Amino acid sequence: MNRFVRFATSAAVALVLVSFSLPNARGSVIELATPAGLNPGDQFRFLFLTSGTQSSISTDINTYNTFVSGQASGATYQGSVVSWNAVASTATVNARDNVGGFNTNVPIYLTNGTLLAGNLTTGTSARGLWSSSLFTTPTIGIDGNSVTTNFAWTGSRADGTGFENDELGSDRPRYGDPTFNIGTLGWFFSTNDIYSSIGMNFYGVSSELTVTAAVPEIDPAGLGSVLALLGGGLGLLERRRRQA
Repeated sequence: MNRFVRFATSAAVALVLVSFSLPNARGSVIELATPAGLNPGDQFRFLFLTSGTQSSISTDINTYNTFVSGQASGATYQGSVVSWNAVASTATVNARDNVGGFNTNVPIYLTNGTLLAGNLTTGTSARGLWSSSLFTTPTIGIDGNSVTTNFAWTGSRADGTGFENDELGSDRPRYGDPTFNIGTLGWFFSTNDIYSSIGMNFYGVSSELTVTAAVPEIDPAGLGSVLALLGGGLGLLERRRRQA
């Protein structure tokens, strides 16, 4: 078989393989969608409320980062697994440092695409994450659905710094109420009347993500036509080869 025929045959096989790999075989892994209004090159973050609960007795921030990452169940964005950190403070790590990007002009969205905060500042007028001016309540889970909860451990003040002697790992850390009305500090900073051994929800925030250019989708119907055409061409090439 000459080189052109071998190339055409390989191309046909590749196309067939593509046609069979079109369905997403990731099972239960969640693919997060780009929030409406963002364009290629824009940067943003996701925030979600865990559906599971955990105590706040550990003084190690990595305990909580690991917990929220596990709750995200390997969620992906544009085909890549997203990394997550807890929105929480210990005696040695402030929540806003654990999240990263403090004072940057990067918007934060819930996983259902709803805008939560305009940036990572403390500015109320700018609707910063570390303020009382969120656009909505952070009650959405990793799957984009509402999470039924009462409180979420934070160990923090409203500005994202640790609350002295009430950080995670203390006897009775600070916690927030995700259902508090907009314009209050309650989503993140409430009180400390519950012992750290009690399991509560946590907020998880993603690393900074960048919208890339959309990849054109393959139309299965059109792909079938291409395969049929290519198959016919291969047959004609093979007949000519035998006649030569």
